[in-house]
Amino acid sequence: MPIDSLYLEKFRLFDSKKIDLSPERSLIVGKNGSGKTSILEAVEILFSGKSFRSSNTLDCIKHSDSFFKIAALGKSNEIDLRLETSKSSEGRISTKRSLGGKRIKSSEAPLIQAVLGKHLRMVEGEPELRRDFVNRLMFHVKPETSTLNNTYNKALQQRNRSLRKKLPIEQLNNWTEQVLELGMKLSKEQYDFFKVLKEVSIDYILNETEENNIEFLKNVNLHFISGWDTSKTMRKCFQDSLPKDMALGYTTQGPHRQDFVFSVDKKKAAANLSRGQVKLLIILVFLSSYDVINRFSKRESLLLIDDIGSEVDEDNLKILFNIISKDKNQVILTAIDGSFLDQMNENLKQFKRINL
Repeated sequence: MPIDSLYLEKFRLFDSKKIDLSPERSLIVGKNGSGKTSILEAVEILFSGKSFRSSNTLDCIKHSDSFFKIAALGKSNEIDLRLETSKSSEGRISTKRSLGGKRIKSSEAPLIQAVLGKHLRMVEGEPELRRDFVNRLMFHVKPETSTLNNTYNKALQQRNRSLRKKLPIEQLNNWTEQVLELGMKLSKEQYDFFKVLKEVSIDYILNETEENNIEFLKNVNLHFISGWDTSKTMRKCFQDSLPKDMALGYTTQGPHRQDFVFSVDKKKAAANLSRGQVKLLIILVFLSSYDVINRFSKRESLLLIDDIGSEVDEDNLKILFNIISKDKNQVILTAIDGSFLDQMNENLKQFKRINL
């Protein structure tokens, strides 16, 4: 699995720190402020070049120092994987990724996904959270859809600019035609990928539901929302929404507004589930991503879960540990040191515990 060891230098609160990880399951334990989330952040930066905590990686440099370095060694499909990232206070972030000694792009490395506090809103929160989850998976297994999405968004931005500035109708129509052409292609790719995601995720969740007797998820489902009225052509939707678009200054329909909805017992999941039950559902969806990826290619993945014990009662936490203990992803969890861990002794036998 992807990472065997991780090295941090001048990163956040760490002066110099080497961490040996399990190739399967690691549990990082410490008090608040001990650097647990910073370790997950460092792993994210190694793989993606971006931080999930800050828009500027300059913030990751340890106070009063002028640089940070992160490095990791591991294997991907039994081939040596090496990752190195550095950032100085006056330079751009620099990242080197190699597999078997040959440089690779971030898209060629194992997929990394992080389950953070914000993802607890993924069921009932803003659509951007759900779109980001789906897009990250889709772009990883079908890189051409990332290019298509970027091209579509550039045309969309120009159309929105034309709407805001009330430019001549000929210019607006030119951008509308480009958005329509690209939008139809993108919407089809989104729907085709969602069908696979739904099939695999629901199958995974229902299998775990039956095996672990999770009553509240026995009738879970996912529903696709295209972002436009599919009872009409997209062209007709754009024509009908033009007065509204011109008044608001942006495009109100299209695949950029794609979404999906969780349901349980044919009702919105947010109305049926407690916060802890919602968290269990969200983590199961993330765990199912390994099987989604392998529908397209034999690529490995790494799942980071921050503060695993937050908002989850003891019974559901035991279920989570049981499911994660046999998952095919490499998983790194963090938890606040406390009494609940003592009650989980049997469930933690499959985890390497790392104390900060």
